[in-house]
Amino acid sequence: MAGSGWVPQADPTSHALVVPLFGDLPPPDLANYLQHLLAAGLVLVLVDNNPGEPPEWVESLPCSQLLLNANRGGIAGGLNRGIDRALQMGATWITLMDQDSRIPADQMVWLREPFEGEPKRRQVVGPRIWDSQRQMRHGRSNPSVNGLDATRLLISSGTTFRSVDWPELGYLHDDLFIDFVDHAWCFRAQARGYSLWQHPEVLLKQQFGSVHPNRLCRLLGLQLYSPDRHYYGLRNLRWLCLQPYVPLDLKIKEIVKMLIKPWLWLLCEPQRPANLRAIFRGVFARLPGPY
Repeated sequence: MAGSGWVPQADPTSHALVVPLFGDLPPPDLANYLQHLLAAGLVLVLVDNNPGEPPEWVESLPCSQLLLNANRGGIAGGLNRGIDRALQMGATWITLMDQDSRIPADQMVWLREPFEGEPKRRQVVGPRIWDSQRQMRHGRSNPSVNGLDATRLLISSGTTFRSVDWPELGYLHDDLFIDFVDHAWCFRAQARGYSLWQHPEVLLKQQFGSVHPNRLCRLLGLQLYSPDRHYYGLRNLRWLCLQPYVPLDLKIKEIVKMLIKPWLWLLCEPQRPANLRAIFRGVFARLPGPY
């Protein structure tokens, strides 16, 4: 799926945030956070990604636009629909956000600074990531002479780009649905000549999964996810390893991890029968199409 070749005339002051929403209950501070973002002059495009009718809490949230996506294409599909609407609304900059992520409203504009300073550079910018559950920085980066931290991978939440770059950056892969969506998009962007940066002064706080009930798994850095997430993780890793633009060292690292993780899912997690079914499905499922 490629990005549209046409982008509407952008408003040079418009910065849109695309936030997919999912679940029976909202994060406790979400409505207040969204209100702060609107007060800071940001355009909020919310995408209800719940199957069926949107729950009441979604419809009550403050926003500029609310889209109903019914979980078509998972997180990838929700982000894609939201980006399309942000482009139609004339956004110059677009930032992707998770409903559980938090960047201070006054720091959002800092994500635009690299584009304003070097408007001809092909780049994508994200924040530093703080894992709220483990109380540590998430991921790795390398300091750079331009005041930004060079990285090979940005999580989707906080990722910021210009609307004029969207046709070349292209859509996230709907068929992946959720896991490794950001990996595929980031590595393809780099193959197309884009640099990825983390802004060292912008901090995003995020919780990844739930606290694992097993002490050994916690020491190994694992979080607790559902059997469905295990299925998508296995299936999508098989697909990712076939893509020529994904670095070999990352393929090896993820394969080694995935040779160990299923045993921990079976030995150390609840829902063991469901986890076993998810493992078999993930190993033998038909792979997503080309990207």
